[in-house]
Formats: sequence, structure tokens, C-alpha cells
Amino acid sequence: MAILPLQLARVSNLLRTNVATGTIAKQQQSLLEVQNELSTGKKINSPSDDPGNAAIVQQLQKTLEQRQGYSDNLQQANSHLGEVDTTLGSLTDLLQQAQSIASANVGSDVTADQRASAAAVVKSIYNQVLTTGNTEFEGVYIFAGDRSTEAPFKETSGGVEYVGSPTVLQNQYDENTVLPFMVDGNAVFGALSTRVEGSADLTPAMDTTTRIEDVRGATGDGVRLGSIQISNGSVSADVDLSSADTMQDVINSINAAGVGGITASIGADNMSLQLTGAAGDDITVKEVGGGTTASDLGILTTTGGGAGNPVNGASVKPTITPLTKLADLKGGAGIDLTDGITITNGSVTKSIDFSGDTTVEDMLNTINNAGASVRAEINDTGTGINILNPNEGAQMTIAENGGTTAADLGVRSFTANTPLSELNNGKGVRMVDGDDMTLTDSSGKSFNVDLNNPSTIQDVIDSINSAATTAGAGVTASFATTGNGIVLTDTAGGAGKLTATAANFSNALTDLGLTTPESGGVINGTDVDPVTPQGVFANVKKLEDALESNDQAGITAAAQGLKDDYDRVVRIRGETGARVQEIQSRQDSLDSQNLATKALLSSLQDTDFTSAITQFQSLQTSLQATLQSSAKILNMSLMDFLG
Repeated sequence: MAILPLQLARVSNLLRTNVATGTIAKQQQSLLEVQNELSTGKKINSPSDDPGNAAIVQQLQKTLEQRQGYSDNLQQANSHLGEVDTTLGSLTDLLQQAQSIASANVGSDVTADQRASAAAVVKSIYNQVLTTGNTEFEGVYIFAGDRSTEAPFKETSGGVEYVGSPTVLQNQYDENTVLPFMVDGNAVFGALSTRVEGSADLTPAMDTTTRIEDVRGATGDGVRLGSIQISNGSVSADVDLSSADTMQDVINSINAAGVGGITASIGADNMSLQLTGAAGDDITVKEVGGGTTASDLGILTTTGGGAGNPVNGASVKPTITPLTKLADLKGGAGIDLTDGITITNGSVTKSIDFSGDTTVEDMLNTINNAGASVRAEINDTGTGINILNPNEGAQMTIAENGGTTAADLGVRSFTANTPLSELNNGKGVRMVDGDDMTLTDSSGKSFNVDLNNPSTIQDVIDSINSAATTAGAGVTASFATTGNGIVLTDTAGGAGKLTATAANFSNALTDLGLTTPESGGVINGTDVDPVTPQGVFANVKKLEDALESNDQAGITAAAQGLKDDYDRVVRIRGETGARVQEIQSRQDSLDSQNLATKALLSSLQDTDFTSAITQFQSLQTSLQATLQSSAKILNMSLMDFLG
């Protein structure tokens, strides 16, 4: 008889207890998680709930926060530009009203008293324009630029001075877009349109320290750095100039290439690069990979000039920077720093001395801090300087102070080459057929001068000197070396006085500024070509003054200026409206992006209440069943099995 082992299985109470309590704990944990979802409305309440989706949720939330900042910027810009648009509308209404008054007061049927009454209305318009220019919105002066906490237009004894900034405030509207939310008050009101634009080309000499970014390039488009290929006819090498910062870097890279005996240096004109080689080197310089570096540097040479011949590059057109030395201006010729210039702005006259200045920045600071209330700046092309008058209402003149500084800088406001048509605020010189003036030297010798329709001041000077020579009189005409104007000098040495009188009722003597009395044998003519104030305030004031003085020609001229102002403001208002539309479009696009992002975020994070409630009920039932079954199982003993 076989004996089989007895299989007696026994589950310990400890194991049964652990299994039961573990199951209950898991179900309670699951139930707690569902309860949290239902109470918070979120599927993910901590990163551990779903690490993968939690990371995505955090990134989406960060994106939404960033976009909220962009949205706030767009809303602020929309509000600000909306206020600008409204204000520009008010300004155009005022300009239209001023033009209507000007039109109504031109004609022989309007009396002087009627024009005087209209002048009072125009004065009110002037004050309203000033208030409009200093409009404030949400603590910011809308036409002040980045000086937005200070009213941009300040009334002075000479008119209205612009103390704002043409640099407007900007904001970021998406990851890659930064746009202004202001308009330039200078552009709107023509606040800096009264200016002398430098006529002299002050292009400085170049040296090895000149930065690549401070040259316009041989083609005028800057220098786009890359590689060039240099050859001496038998050996070629590519030279990488992409990291060059100065002309010295370019020279060093070319010299380090070691192509034959080719070396680079600054050309004799101090404006270009020059490549020289050994006797047998036939130098060529070509572009690499479709670049423009050789062309921009002015040394592109696809066909060699023959063995031993250098490559004389074209000028790379250095620009003026604040650090440019005054001695380097005009290709190294420099300017006269001995005598300086004289600036008159309204009732203020200042003599400005540059003798202690060494750089362009020094010179600009000297002008700007001289107390003449002008602004000197480097022009946009970097070839000269401009001097601006921010005071609408004050006439400005820039004259020599005994030397040639103003002429060297190209900022003398009245010169011998000035066209006569520009004199007297564009009224020109009124001449007659025949003789226009009679001059008498100190010895009593008289002669007549027939100007015969000259074109420039120099033509007038030449006509006077020619007539004096023909008559054998001791009178010499020239242009002032101190101040501005024609100068008549007596050379006869007689006991009498030099005199100048009008002939044939001609107004030429007056219009040329030659009515000043003789002093020491000299008649110093006055400056009859001041820089006339321009801009909205200046033109409204011109209209007021013309109406008060019953000057029909002045009324007409002011009306033309106001029309130009109106057209400019309308154009800027149109541009502002386009920017408002762009901002609204960006806001709509951002709202659509946010809607899609929030939908994705909701799908990852928000609770599906239907599913969660069903799961909650299921877990409750399961937990209850587990508790009941565990209670019965844990109460069983060995007797339950033996029975």
C-alpha cells in the first residue's frame, strides 16, 4: 500500500491581515484621489499625480502667464493709441479752424478791425493747441516720448519750446515683436523742423582702430562680413573676416594668410584699404560663397592689375561717431577750432568756443550746453552735423566768430552763396529795372549799382565791386567774417563818410540789410536770412501776428504753413489708426491662441466629473465589499475548517 503525503495548506492570520489591510488601503487611496479631483476640479493636484502631464501643464501655464503680459501690453497700447488718435483729431479740427480764419481774412473787403478781431480767436486756438500738445493720459504725456513725465511743450518768451524726446516708448507684444505705443511729438507738431542741416561733408579719416560698424562700406550698405579669396596669381587662400571688429582685424587677417608677399594697410587717402605685394604678385580679390565682403570693403578685384601693382581700394566711407576726433574730420583736414561760432536764437546770442574740444562729442556738448537753447546732433547718414531749434517762434542764425568754423562745419545759416530768393523769410530782394543803389566813398566819389537780377549774395558783391572799379571809387564789398551779412568797406581814406542810398525807389538796399549806418568807414549789413521758425505753433502764431498787423501776404503764407501742418497731422493720424488696427489684430490672434491653449490645459488638468463620480461610486462599492469580506475572513478560526 502506497503511502501518500498529506497536503495540508494553511494561511497564517498575519498574511490574511496584511492582504486585507493592503487592499483596503489601496482602495481608500484611490477613493481619496477621486475625492480630491471632485473637490478641486483638477486631475493633477501635485506633480506626483501625473509627472508627465504635470510638466506639460506647467509649461502651458507659463505660456499663458507670458501671453497675459503681452495681452496687458496690447490693451495698454490700444488705450494709449486710442487717446492719441482722439487728440490728433482735436488738433486737426483746430488747424482746420485756423485755416478757415485765414481764408476768410484774405481780400480787400476785410477791414483791419475785422482782422484784429480774428487775431483774438487765433490766439485762443494757439492756447488750445498748446493744451493739446501737453495732453496727459494715465500719468503719461502722450507726445513727450521717453521723457513722458514732463510736459513736452513749454511756453517761453520767444514762443513754445519742445523739451520732449523724439525717442518714443515701446513694449513687447509677442516673443519677437517690440513696437512703439506712442507717436513722436516732434513729428506731429514739427517741433524740430526749424534747423540748419549741415551742408559740409565731414566724413572722417579712417585708421586701424576704426570699427567695421562705423563705416558705410564702398557700396553704402555697410560691410557684411564673411570670407574673401586672395590670390597672387599662383597661390590662393580664403580669408575669414567674419569675426573682425576693427580695420586692424581685417588687416591682420589678410596679412596672416601669407599669400606671396601680399600685405594690407590703410590707403593713402585714409578712406580705403590698400593691398601691396612683391614684384611678382598679380593680386586678385574675389568673393567666397556668394558673399559681398570684398565689394563692401572696396577691394573686389576679379582681374589682376599685373605683377607688382597694388590694389587701391575704394573708400569705405567712414561715418562720424561721438568719439571721432575733430582733427580727423574732412578726411583728416580737420576744421577751424580757433574762433568758434556765434548762435543767435531769438533774443539770446552766444559765442561758442571749441578750442578745448577734441572729439565730436565734445563739440556737440559744447553747443548744447552753451545756453542758446539749440540741439546739435550727428546727421542720419553720419556725414555731418545738424543744429536744431526746438523753440517754435524764435528765429535762429549761425554765424562766424572771426574764422571759418561755421563754414567748415557747413552750419553757417547765411553765406555768400545763399540764393537771394531765400532772403527775408522767402520774400527775396525787390529790385527795379536800372540802378538799385548809390554808394559814395569818403572822398565824395559816387557811383550807381545796377544789380541786374543776381542769383546769390556773391553776385551782389561782385556787382558792387565791379561798379566801384569802373567808377574808380574806394568801396569794397565782401561777406562778413564775424556775424552774417554783406560788408561795405571804404578804401578812399577821405574826410567824408561812406554812404549807401536807394536809387529809383528800389527796395534792394533794405532787403539786402545795407541800411545800417557807417561806423569806422564800414557798413556792416544785417543778417536778412535768419532760420524762420516752422511747425504748428510757429504757423498759428504767424497767422495771429499777420492778422494783427493787417498783412495779407503774411496771412497767406501762414495759411500755407498751416495746410502743410494739417496734411502732416492727418498722415500721422492715419498711421496711428493703422497701428491701432494692427494691435487689435494681434489681440484677437492672442485670444485665439489662448483659447486653444486653455482647452489643451483643461483636457490635461481639469476633472471629468461624470467619469470621476462614476469612479467614486465604484470605489465606494468596492471598498464596502472589501471591508465586509475582510471582516468575515479575519473572524474565521481552525474550528471553522474542522467543523
